[in-house]
Amino acid sequence: MNRAVYALASGGLAAQARLDAVTQNLANVGTAGYKAARPVFRLRPLDVQEIGLPEPPALRAGAQVTEAETVRDFSQGPVRATGNPLDVAITGQGFFVVATPRGERYTRQGGFSLDGEGYLVTEHGDRVQGDNGDLRLGAGDVAIGEDGQVTVDGSSVGRIKLVSFGDQPALLAEGNALFTPTRGTVPAPIDATATHVDQSSLEAANVDPVKGMVELVEVSRGFEQYMHAMQRLDEVAQRSINEVGRIG
Repeated sequence: MNRAVYALASGGLAAQARLDAVTQNLANVGTAGYKAARPVFRLRPLDVQEIGLPEPPALRAGAQVTEAETVRDFSQGPVRATGNPLDVAITGQGFFVVATPRGERYTRQGGFSLDGEGYLVTEHGDRVQGDNGDLRLGAGDVAIGEDGQVTVDGSSVGRIKLVSFGDQPALLAEGNALFTPTRGTVPAPIDATATHVDQSSLEAANVDPVKGMVELVEVSRGFEQYMHAMQRLDEVAQRSINEVGRIG
């Protein structure tokens, strides 16, 4: 009985974690540069000594699901034209670098604008970094090349700084489509020919809303089944207690 309780409880918690991740992904379908969250689970034998239970072979065969970690899917999202000359999308590897009060952060969200001093900023006011620091455009017609080179009225004002963290970026989500590297992770500059920048475009979230809704229904049903099984197990336990009491 105890084995079933622990197995069902762990399965229910895993289903809840999946449900939270799917809900978060669907909530950010319209967020440019958003990268989907994917919980990763492991199955481990039930440690009977840890919970003070006897060690019969049948109990040792019990297992529980544990959430190992939540990883980010950094696969490419669809690039869509916007017509705004300050919108920029990256195709391939790479992240924009922005300066925040907490230090440099990294993003794929290229919905930029100009602040009152003519600096290129994110929608939250963080300054976009060029190869030589804050990127100041001033006023004029802006053109951004495929290598990130920025010109205003035909004059070069710098290049948008792009960095890479490899095929499996060790980055943590901070909110607002910003990422911070894990301890010991260092960004590597990207050569101008190693990636592709699209002006007047944005990279959409790499979340398929149709698949997400199907997954939401599937996970919701799974969670309900775990809860129903827990309820049935509780009813069986209560019945057993009552029957034993009646016999005594």
